[in-house]
Amino acid sequence: MNRQGNVATAMPMGAMQPGAAPSGANNASISNNNAGGPPGGAPVPPGAGDGGSGPHALDDPNVYHWICQLTYGPQKEQALLELGRKREQFDDLAVVLWSSFGVMTALLNEIVAVYPMLEPSRLSNQLSNRVCNALVLLQCVASHPDTKHLFLQAHIPLFLFPFLNTTSKQRTFEYLRLTSLGVIGALVKNDSQDVISFLLRTDIVPLCLRIMQSSSELSKTVAIFILQKILLDDVGLGYICATVERFYAVTNVLKEMVEHLAVSPPPGRLLKHIIRCYLRLSDDLEARRLLRSALPEKLRDNTFTTVLADDVGSKRCLAQLLLTLNDEAQQTQQQQQQQ
Repeated sequence: MNRQGNVATAMPMGAMQPGAAPSGANNASISNNNAGGPPGGAPVPPGAGDGGSGPHALDDPNVYHWICQLTYGPQKEQALLELGRKREQFDDLAVVLWSSFGVMTALLNEIVAVYPMLEPSRLSNQLSNRVCNALVLLQCVASHPDTKHLFLQAHIPLFLFPFLNTTSKQRTFEYLRLTSLGVIGALVKNDSQDVISFLLRTDIVPLCLRIMQSSSELSKTVAIFILQKILLDDVGLGYICATVERFYAVTNVLKEMVEHLAVSPPPGRLLKHIIRCYLRLSDDLEARRLLRSALPEKLRDNTFTTVLADDVGSKRCLAQLLLTLNDEAQQTQQQQQQQ
């Protein structure tokens, strides 16, 4: 690990402020999806995006109607809600949303319009729900294999960072953060080095760490899932372990979470992700050496024995982690004796 630099340079925080459009998300990025759209500003015709089995979105006249409303009509808010309800019904809805002229621009306009309202006194429940419905449709596009990389190439995830950068604990802001994390989670769900490389050029790691410290349990769970996915990628692991500052920025937050879970109600999925993050960190030789002192004592004793009783996978991961660190300690001790 490189010991040069400081935490600020290792993980820049708060580069984008609410109220300003994210850097790199220019007009060209917004309109990329329209290049292949049909002329005349109409949604794509029925049959677009065929290739999968099952019902097609545009076979449902209501989908066509609500796309028209979202793009041109007076019922945009209702259109967001109704299209969100269709996402589980039609596998190709993401392709239709991406390919329909003006839809992605309409969704981004919904998001950008909220930036000036990112203050506790100004963000109403109705406004929060409306932009969350727009984010749900972005998550649909981000999760589909045919649109994920186009979504990434257009730098659309950058539009979510002002929401992730909020700190208010009001429910309206929690919903915004959770739904925004859901979009990022959809991107990283199926391992892709392109996605990880893109995210590492943003503030996603420090933002996830802050959310893991102070947000709701649901938001913490999605944030640590994203962190785990970054660590599982070799480029992501190398990034976290490149400097001591980055390593301790991550492990200090993980340690705080372990201490909190030891005295809080049943930790649920959080503990599972924490253990797997530590295990993955141990794959790096220098990180493994540092983990011998950085691993919380409560993961070494029997604090979570009852909690993990029915979780065979997590118990196995924890046992492997402890064995790896113990073997490292024994090898170090033998080397010292030989010297």
